Amino acid sequence: MRTRLLVVVLAAVCALAGCASIPTDSAPQPVQPFNRQVATSALPTPQNDMDPDALVRAFLRASADPRDAHASARAFLTSTASTQWDDRGDTVVLDDASLLVDDRTDTSVRMRLIADNSGTLKVNGQLLPANGRIEATMTLKRTSDGWRIDGALPSGVMLDRRQFESSYRLAMLYFPSVAATNSAGAVTLTADPRWFYLGNYTPTDVLTRLIAGPTPELAGAVQNSFPSDARLNGKVRSVRGEGVTADFSGLAGLTAAQRNLLAAQVIWTFNDADVAGPYTLTADGAPLLPGHAPQWRISDVESSNPSAVQHTSVGLNILRGGSLLAVTDGGATPVAGPLGTDTRLVGAAISADGTRVVAVQRSADTPALTLVAGTYGGAVSPITSGTVISRPSFAANNRTIWAVVDGKPTQWVLADGGAARVTVADSSAIGVVARGPIMQLKVSPDGSRAAMLVAGQLLFASIVTHSDGSIALSSPRIAAYNLGNNATGIAWATPTTLMIVRDSPEAPVAQISISGLPAVGLLSGNLTPPLRSVAANATTVYVADARGVLRLGSTNGQPDRSWTEVVSAMTPDALPVLPTP
Repeated sequence: MRTRLLVVVLAAVCALAGCASIPTDSAPQPVQPFNRQVATSALPTPQNDMDPDALVRAFLRASADPRDAHASARAFLTSTASTQWDDRGDTVVLDDASLLVDDRTDTSVRMRLIADNSGTLKVNGQLLPANGRIEATMTLKRTSDGWRIDGALPSGVMLDRRQFESSYRLAMLYFPSVAATNSAGAVTLTADPRWFYLGNYTPTDVLTRLIAGPTPELAGAVQNSFPSDARLNGKVRSVRGEGVTADFSGLAGLTAAQRNLLAAQVIWTFNDADVAGPYTLTADGAPLLPGHAPQWRISDVESSNPSAVQHTSVGLNILRGGSLLAVTDGGATPVAGPLGTDTRLVGAAISADGTRVVAVQRSADTPALTLVAGTYGGAVSPITSGTVISRPSFAANNRTIWAVVDGKPTQWVLADGGAARVTVADSSAIGVVARGPIMQLKVSPDGSRAAMLVAGQLLFASIVTHSDGSIALSSPRIAAYNLGNNATGIAWATPTTLMIVRDSPEAPVAQISISGLPAVGLLSGNLTPPLRSVAANATTVYVADARGVLRLGSTNGQPDRSWTEVVSAMTPDALPVLPTP
């Protein structure tokens, strides 16, 4: 089964809302496995006594089932309309639909469907946030079987949002990063979220999409271990208590290292999809990896665990009075080395393994800022300077640092005993989505995504590394339309989940997934605005409000129902710092 990580979220699964508001004030809960099951018989079927309004709404719900060219939805159409309807292409997820009758007789009705566009479900299962309004004309005809939709329908599919929530299941497909490696030196695996209709949710369906490759927005950031001509021979076979068996073809040219990476890609994808092992993987009937038994277990690919949490004795730190302090039960103590005695620090990050630190330092006599990096609790050295430097972050390992210097997203790869390799990322694509400078940039723990604040808006982008070593922030998109443009701080909690603080009385702390769902608000009743910063990991969220630093996580195994003051960090200038990217 998949690794369980505790992340503070709402008790209820958030509705896929396209509106500007954020649901808030629910008790936080650990993330649970998505094992909701819906029988396909739950989808509506046309009834003789349905009025036009009810029939159209039932049609939008029945459109959830894509099988047999949306046969369930076509039952609501006349034969002429069914022949004309081109259901290929994307699905528009609708919310808050209204139906307005423009013309009606005893035998025909013409009405307008007006709804919020809350998301676009791509053919490959990717859900992209959307906004705006959808309007479509629906013409109905009375037949001997009752009312049926008779007029031309827009190309593609329109789906009721609530039916989407109950009929689809999220799974993460994993693809190797093009350039990022973790602290163990293994290639990192990057999550590519896909939504599956429950009637099409089998190990074979999951593996078929994995073989087909990543979504276009991850192109260049990740690769696929499967060659372009690879395919699955038959179906994935499952035997209760004995795991699953999958046989592939088209892998003849792969090296042992590539086959091992392919196995990791398959196993971690199955693990996230709750497909239990052991996993028997073969190529044209022979063991996938010569010299390795056909049967694989999670332990065989543990070094590439995409949800692994690095263990470190370093816990919560704070910036206070320009110094870096370690928070313990006994209080806040300056860390060893120069950063503990400095009084000019305005931002800092600690690597996930707790061994390295990077900090932004004010100059003593000029407006300039300096970015310094080194050993946590030890010596640091300057790596750059500028007029404006964002709060820095580490990437997939303790050697890769990111910050925005005078508007330029920049990556440093530290070298033992040598100069860091510096690369300024091409960020020209960002301006197409949001105008303004990049004020904050945080790289995901897998090293393949960047979360950015631009004019208060939260954007996601892929980090593409080209063959010549150059880097680009590619395929940017608005992370969620219900967040608005008043975000003030961001922090990755896991490779797939981000925490946000906002300058807003409504949902000042929010959580968003890379899945395409909108943001959801965390508890905020005992926070005092303004919120200035956020730090998070897989178990706990820390925020800095007007009084100091507070935490939200769990106590004695139970989710907290209010924010708790970190006693030794309750000063108005304190900012939380955690060992995370």
